[in-house]
Amino acid sequence: MRFLPRVTLFTLVLLSCSGALGAEPTVALDQVIVTPSKFGVAEQRTSVGATLTSAELETLPQIGDDLYRSIARLPGLAADDFTARFWVRGAPNSQVLARLDGVELIEPFHLKDVDGALSIVDPQTINRLDLTTGGFTADYGNHLAGVLTMETKTATTPQTTLNLSLTGIGGSNLGVFAQGRGRWLAAARRGYPDVALRVSGRDDEITPRYYDLTAQVAYQVAPGHTVSLHALHAGDTLTYQRTNNPSLNSSYNSDYVWTRWQGALGRDVTGEAVLSFTRLTWNRRGTGTLDGFPFSLSDQRDLDVVGLRNEWTLELGERALVRAGLEAKSGQAHYNYALARQSNDVVAGRVTTLTVATKAAPSPESDSLGGFVSTRVRPFASLVIEPSLRFDRQDLPSGSQTSPRLNAALTVGRATVRAAWGAYFQPQRLHELAIADGDTRFRRAEFAEHRVLGLEFPVTRNVNLRAEAYERLTSRLRPRWENLDNGYDLFPETQTDRVSLAPTSARARGVEFLVAGRTGQNLRWNVSYVLARTEELLAGRWVPRSRDQRHTIYGDITYALNARWQFSASWQYHSGWPTTDVVYSLAALTNGRRSLVSANGPVYGLDLPDYHRLDLRATRRIKLSRGDLRVFVDIFNAYDRTNVVGYNHNVTVNGTLVTNVRKPREQLPLLPSAGVSWGF
Repeated sequence: MRFLPRVTLFTLVLLSCSGALGAEPTVALDQVIVTPSKFGVAEQRTSVGATLTSAELETLPQIGDDLYRSIARLPGLAADDFTARFWVRGAPNSQVLARLDGVELIEPFHLKDVDGALSIVDPQTINRLDLTTGGFTADYGNHLAGVLTMETKTATTPQTTLNLSLTGIGGSNLGVFAQGRGRWLAAARRGYPDVALRVSGRDDEITPRYYDLTAQVAYQVAPGHTVSLHALHAGDTLTYQRTNNPSLNSSYNSDYVWTRWQGALGRDVTGEAVLSFTRLTWNRRGTGTLDGFPFSLSDQRDLDVVGLRNEWTLELGERALVRAGLEAKSGQAHYNYALARQSNDVVAGRVTTLTVATKAAPSPESDSLGGFVSTRVRPFASLVIEPSLRFDRQDLPSGSQTSPRLNAALTVGRATVRAAWGAYFQPQRLHELAIADGDTRFRRAEFAEHRVLGLEFPVTRNVNLRAEAYERLTSRLRPRWENLDNGYDLFPETQTDRVSLAPTSARARGVEFLVAGRTGQNLRWNVSYVLARTEELLAGRWVPRSRDQRHTIYGDITYALNARWQFSASWQYHSGWPTTDVVYSLAALTNGRRSLVSANGPVYGLDLPDYHRLDLRATRRIKLSRGDLRVFVDIFNAYDRTNVVGYNHNVTVNGTLVTNVRKPREQLPLLPSAGVSWGF
């Protein structure tokens, strides 16, 4: 069973309509290059990524009003049209640490049955995000590829925003109390994409819904000391029913509750502490027939994690500081998985019915402890050096890791040169067992070495250049399961293209260029180019990874005609991703007949066509007697480019001749959408 055509329809309708949920465009697009604005050593960062503010997140054309999809346009990232999960320099999103107001977000995606079509972070709550794609310092641990930190908005005056569209309703409220010492934030989104599917006449197949709630209360208990309480809840359900296919009923919930202290002890000591509780649940049930045989699936899991993180910074004058921190976690997971299915295969010249019956119910528990110490020194005015050391230990799998890292920034005239080297480890997390594939053993932590060299240079007053070369060498890789031909299926563990890959090492290398500028006060633009390669060693042969992009170009432009009208456009191109072909042949049977069989071709040995598309947005701001009304129109894939994510196969047999005609599996076509947002 191939589910991609139905996923395509569902995602198309969902995203084309959900664009009306809460997008709030602004007039200006600032640069995404970060440079220090002060000259004390505390403000001179030795590792710099991309920074986006809430205004920038809401400016450019987008689809689905999704935070992660907005991020995916940055250099070094890759994502397809269907999922919100972006890859970082060839590494999957699971290797990116995501923090919201100081707490780690685990699996932060709605609609996991379709690989996470949307993120659970409401973009209208975000004030600022920072994304570092390599060479990050020792205060961030247990992830190999990158760090995404997000901070929510802080109210100065009461503000309410309401959003309404065909597929859902949403809103947010910010306020202050206790003469400004306290503040709150509350936001909610509820999606009804099943309504859009019903309008399209496809409600008999799939019924998805999702929602998320965000809340925060902060209070300044003393000058320089703020305590806040946060909560994030997200849930979604999906029901799939089609004749002669197994049905699916799934539900997923994510709950995060945490308290955060931020404060200063005198002028030279600052600190942060975060105490958190996380609970995630997965529930997936499938019944019916698959390939003409009875089929039954029950997949229930949950994960509980309690965490405490505490960090301190001591400034030693203008030329040095010391940072240190500890992080402790205690977690437990529960699996209850059962799969029963049958399929036909040719064994020893006979068509044989194979039976699969998988049952597993492990309940792993593990405690972990991590700590770091770093010092940032400025031996002379133009040079900042930051050596750091991190130590981590886990009970399951039992092990400990020591991670030395070194970052430096050198100012030469108007240019800043940055370099980074470091060791990074990522242990297997409690919820990451490939239980559906019979894997119940935890493996040792994976390892990566980062080497990064970057340059930032203000070409003119209004034009900035950033260039960065990187190499990430990975080893100690654990085996993983992938669907080589089609990653979009409701029951991926049942598909014939699913295989176990056991690379011995991997490497990612590339050079990134970003030029950002402005012309006058009304025109902003960004252009980036990336030359990269990401591959891994499989059975003695270097093989590209599934999101390997040799060449990537991205450009955007925003023009504010006046205070009422704004127009934006973005264009992107990348080389075609690798995929795996399916090879069909006739197997001779002992009775003299032949049976059609299929097998995977060389792993990622076939290149897809190049990808490119243009997105447009027009925004109209209307001043009301109470607040502002913003109306916008988006056009996704404006010239209706047919971009390919894989192939279906039309196979015919004529005697002993087997003919296989590939038919492209298309990504999203031209999608117009419109929305309104009322803020008051």
